[in-house]
Amino acid sequence: MTFSRRTFLGGSLAAAAVGVTGCSTVTRSTDIAALNKPVALPTYKRFDGPKPDLPRSHPLMPDCFYRFPANPTKVTSGTPGDGSDVVGSTLTSNPIPPTADRNPYWQELNRRLGSPLELTITAAADYPNKFATAVAGDTLGDLFNVDGGFAYLPQFLEARAQDLTEYLSGDAILEYPFLANAPQASWRGCVFSGGIRAVPIQRGVMSTNTLLVRQDLLDQFGVEIGSPTVDELVKVAKAVTDGKKNRWGFAVPPTAAVSAMLRLPNGWEVRDGKLVHSRELPEHKEMLAITRQMVKDGLIHPDGVAKNNQKVWFTQGSAVMTQDTYSSIQSFYRRATNKNFSIAIPVPRSDDGQVGRVLLGSPNNSIAAIRPSSPERTKALLRILNWFAAPFGTEEYLFRKFGLPGRHYTLNGTDPQLTKDGGSEVCLGEFPVQYLADGPYPAYFPGHPEAVDMAYNHLKAVLPTAILPPAYGLYSPTQSTKGKVLDTRMDALTKDIQLGRADLSAWDEAVTNYRKSGADAIRDELEQALAIKGEK
Repeated sequence: MTFSRRTFLGGSLAAAAVGVTGCSTVTRSTDIAALNKPVALPTYKRFDGPKPDLPRSHPLMPDCFYRFPANPTKVTSGTPGDGSDVVGSTLTSNPIPPTADRNPYWQELNRRLGSPLELTITAAADYPNKFATAVAGDTLGDLFNVDGGFAYLPQFLEARAQDLTEYLSGDAILEYPFLANAPQASWRGCVFSGGIRAVPIQRGVMSTNTLLVRQDLLDQFGVEIGSPTVDELVKVAKAVTDGKKNRWGFAVPPTAAVSAMLRLPNGWEVRDGKLVHSRELPEHKEMLAITRQMVKDGLIHPDGVAKNNQKVWFTQGSAVMTQDTYSSIQSFYRRATNKNFSIAIPVPRSDDGQVGRVLLGSPNNSIAAIRPSSPERTKALLRILNWFAAPFGTEEYLFRKFGLPGRHYTLNGTDPQLTKDGGSEVCLGEFPVQYLADGPYPAYFPGHPEAVDMAYNHLKAVLPTAILPPAYGLYSPTQSTKGKVLDTRMDALTKDIQLGRADLSAWDEAVTNYRKSGADAIRDELEQALAIKGEK
């Protein structure tokens, strides 16, 4: 059996799987039952930490905290590492921090871990290509964030990642209490081919895309947004847009809000026992027509469709509204230079006045894996990942997110606030170890308790009718090999339609080709996987 270099570098990993485990993983690449075989998930044991400031009105509601607890408790003893070097590959959405030799935060992190940590940090947009190159060169290291879109992912994980089932399945995980603090929904995304082959980078509903609004600017202009329908949202955008003053209603097309208003799934959804994709539904064309008209009316930043610099535009006020996640709120407040900067999240409504139906983000941002090694080494690496996952309110969390007092943060009451050195050396409070393991993501925005109320009230309104992505944790071979190409084609046409370079009628033929070229096969495989896991 032979494979070309092009195939290997393209990310299929079939060759790597053959080289390590024989042809079985390759021939099983279409065996839906084997690839989606379930396993006993880790036992969930919630960490007994500080009591949230707001009640959990829904099982998916994140813990909400107005302030960081005073005198946070140290919940570990000794160091998790075994003294030997640990090499890793991870990513960041922020400027890459200084290297360990000139970064006091990183040096203190190494001391606390008890093992020197050498990380290759890559910008998030470049990580899939860097991941494929590292796979080909076998340079991912001991711990690595996994590119979820990598082709033949189960085969890759079988070949190159430690099977963690015996260490984490059932009550075995209780040896790592902070990993046990991850809900089972997160662990489902770590199961491939009947084994637990990764750990979750948790985000929960905080990863849900939503409409963020510069409330301070709306107040300045005397504009109220309330709980808008599509028409009302457009009126607000027209009221605040002034191209001569370099200000637009939206940074990017507000597809998440419009989709919720149209009660449209952003991806797959089970309807009448069958999976349907948003792109197949008439409401999707309506969403395209609405956003196309927004572009035509000049309500979206001129570069908002073709480029993605929304964080800068929104922070600087070039865009009054943008689309991002609940978890992004903290970073926006940290970026802000205007002392009056304030964010609101309007509750979307359909034309009949009902609360818009929101598609929630996946339980995990991503997953991370461990290089195969001896049981002793695997346990040491799991101890390090467990330390990374120390939850909110602990001394370990305070250091991991904010660094050293005085140099990296100062206290405003009990709330840590990053200094200039903290912004750089701690990577804006998001040092890239958070993409190797992380605890549950709370609704906590230091210095902005009003933003906690805002996020909580929005979630309280939308969670009762929101839906989780039904295909999360399921593996489709066709999605793995063709999904990126299919999505790229449809996304390109979406942009062309929004920019007026293609007619809306082109969508119907594109959907037909999309289905024939792989979407119908993906649907069939995901439906089989749903049946295997007893979720259909």
